[in-house]
Amino acid sequence: MRVQRKALIKSPALLLVALIVSCAAPSSQSPETHLLISFKPDGANIASEYILDCSGDLVLDTSTLPADADVCSQLNEQAAAFTASLNPATPCTEIYGGPQRVQITGTFKRQPLDSEFSRTNGCLINQWERVSFLLDSGF
Repeated sequence: MRVQRKALIKSPALLLVALIVSCAAPSSQSPETHLLISFKPDGANIASEYILDCSGDLVLDTSTLPADADVCSQLNEQAAAFTASLNPATPCTEIYGGPQRVQITGTFKRQPLDSEFSRTNGCLINQWERVSFLLDSGF
């Protein structure tokens, strides 16, 4: 009987220790930026898709985008290029840079993001070039 009582007494203690350890264990990092980047070389059909997960300036292991280690810090520095819309009244040169398009959806700093980049005129080429560190890595 004593052995059984000791087992019962230790059992809640072990359970408590297990709970404390599980709470103290670091959880997997949740990305504050999670982007799905879809590359369309012909402008219509997706040829490749990549994920970019960032926690601050750190690229997380769940990322599949072939890019430099500082891609998240560059993204944070160029945030306006991803969130600003092109003003329709802005005069743009009618230079054609190619049919390529990139669709980026997901969350940027935990805020929803849905942007498209193309090279169909001078203004859009300028936008593309400001974030080329991210877009050119998929072509």
